[in-house]
Amino acid sequence: MKNYFKINYIESILLILGFIALNFFNIIFRKLLISINLPESMIFSISYTLPFIFLFFFISHQAQKKNLIIDLSTRLSSWYIYLILFCMMFCMIIINEYISSLVPRDGPILGNMYKEIEEFLKEEIKNPIPFFSTTILLAPICEEVLFRGIILNGMLKNNIHPIKAILFSSFLFGLTHMNPWQLVGGIIIGSFIGFIYFITSSIIDCILLHVFNNAFAIFTMFFFIKDEDPIFSKREINIEFILIIALIIIISGSIFLFKKKKKE
Repeated sequence: MKNYFKINYIESILLILGFIALNFFNIIFRKLLISINLPESMIFSISYTLPFIFLFFFISHQAQKKNLIIDLSTRLSSWYIYLILFCMMFCMIIINEYISSLVPRDGPILGNMYKEIEEFLKEEIKNPIPFFSTTILLAPICEEVLFRGIILNGMLKNNIHPIKAILFSSFLFGLTHMNPWQLVGGIIIGSFIGFIYFITSSIIDCILLHVFNNAFAIFTMFFFIKDEDPIFSKREINIEFILIIALIIIISGSIFLFKKKKKE
């Protein structure tokens, strides 16, 4: 019988606290990279991936010591499944955009925080190649391996109820983004990707959906960066109709995927 890597609630929290701590130390490392005159185009990518590398090395080392298997399935789904998944993902992005837009973006605390995020993005986008490659490629790979491949998968292997495991891992996913807008987005989008992982058991499917989400976010940010109002704040958009259609597509797709999983 294979001895799989398992994780519980407390271990998941400790793992994420360690990850957050690594990111704080990463600020010092970033300054070190600047001091040795490393090109700014490389600093963003290196400083982003370093905490993940340390964390993956630690987890891999602990798993080898205990002869545990981290089960990361890389199988691809059928083409029509991807068609359904990406349609559902697009609808989830719409719902997420609407709900996230309800979080205030003004005031002494949230207003300053939002401005800092905007300034950071405007600064990083000046180096488009490392910014796009990190956000659209490296981030989905690193984050999906950690939150779906290790945490969610480990909780499922530990016989934690799928709904609890998906919601909890998604909460941790949102928490690591360190701001209320991405906390909401992390829970919503993370829960959907977690659901897809539960259905397909494929980390590749999760990465592809995450790539699609980030690419769409960067595309809209790049073309609407001067527009400070959320898309759903515009009066000419029929919000209720769009949300109803999105929910119908998501529910229909979920029912189809559940039935397919039961047949298998």
